[in-house]
Amino acid sequence: MTNSPGVVRESHPRHPAATIIRFTREHVRNALAPQDLLQAARHLENCQHDPAVKVVFLTGTGVAFTSGFDLKVLNALPPEERPLALDAATELMTRIVTTPKIVIAAVNGHSAGLGNHIAICSDLCIAKRGVAFHFTGSAKGIPSMQYGALLLPMTIGMKRAKALLLRGGRLDAAQAEALGLCNSVVDEAAWEAEIDSLAEEFSGKHAGTLTQNKYQLNQLAFQLLGALKLSSLAGAGQMSGPDAFETGGLQDLRKA
Repeated sequence: MTNSPGVVRESHPRHPAATIIRFTREHVRNALAPQDLLQAARHLENCQHDPAVKVVFLTGTGVAFTSGFDLKVLNALPPEERPLALDAATELMTRIVTTPKIVIAAVNGHSAGLGNHIAICSDLCIAKRGVAFHFTGSAKGIPSMQYGALLLPMTIGMKRAKALLLRGGRLDAAQAEALGLCNSVVDEAAWEAEIDSLAEEFSGKHAGTLTQNKYQLNQLAFQLLGALKLSSLAGAGQMSGPDAFETGGLQDLRKA
């Protein structure tokens, strides 16, 4: 097991081919500072080079999956250093999309901002009944993350994606499932059993076939890497502005 203060990697207790990467900053609803994003990316990189691992679950602790960027940390950074946070987010999402392992977002609690993009980039997404996906970036001055902004319209349609990213909004788990943002909604009583079932399922599949199928499905994202880099530069310009990012306002994330 390799641990860091904000993100931990755990082996699944019953299925050694499954790994869990868990966001653990429960006191801030698992908000992610740049070092947390880089640590999660390193965990994924280590999984990539571990032949025993076939499937990786991304999940959180407490009432949140992740509330996205830790905006208090970003506000404390000099403006010229803020683009590094965007680079860290891009590194994590690149790892999710390009790793040969299957990545499943297990959305255990409310998700916001970057948390939604992590779920979008994952190969599969399950969500606990009663949670919600909050799209808050436009209200807080945070540009949409590159892979998430590319894959969201492919997932739910361009007009719906534009409405969420330009106007903001909230999708409960059932709405997210209906739109295709997540694969299934799971009752809390069945949550651990569902993770166990997925871990067992993918542990028994042929690793090479899983990788080949994932790469074929992600071809468009790979082809647009250059465009995504330009998008990252544009976002970095916005991130380096002198204004503070809006914090707070996610009342639902404080509820059990």
